Amino acid sequence: MEPRTYNQLRPGYRWERQLVFRSKLTLHTAFDRKDNAHPAEISALAISKDHSKMLVGDGRGRVFSWSVSDQPGRSAADHWVKDEVVDSCSGCTLRFSLTERRHHCRNCGQLFCQKCSRFQSEIKRLKISSPVRVCQNCYYNLQHERGSEEGPRN
Repeated sequence: MEPRTYNQLRPGYRWERQLVFRSKLTLHTAFDRKDNAHPAEISALAISKDHSKMLVGDGRGRVFSWSVSDQPGRSAADHWVKDEVVDSCSGCTLRFSLTERRHHCRNCGQLFCQKCSRFQSEIKRLKISSPVRVCQNCYYNLQHERGSEEGPRN
């Protein structure tokens, strides 16, 4: 057998160009933050057949669906994760059942148990002016945004 250089292929094989998307993704759960009790690395990425959503799977078995907006800077109207896609809480991994209901965070759209979605907040970017159910991470982020908008108090 004669030696091959790195660009020579066996007979019957051919080179094919392939575009590979490489990026570091961090979920809204703030992977690197110290206050994230359950971080998980991304383990799978997929783009929907109609190219309207990106599906992201993490090491804890959660699946996130990111919708692509028609208008830059605006989120798609349907940003909720579908009930049948997730079988456990995105916050504490408690399995959903007949007695443990799923609750959507109105801000991020992820599914949580009652305990992990017990927070309430207005969501200005979605034009929601009365308090609605949100997860703990979104609650703290929304409160921080609200505090930043109001500015320092005397």
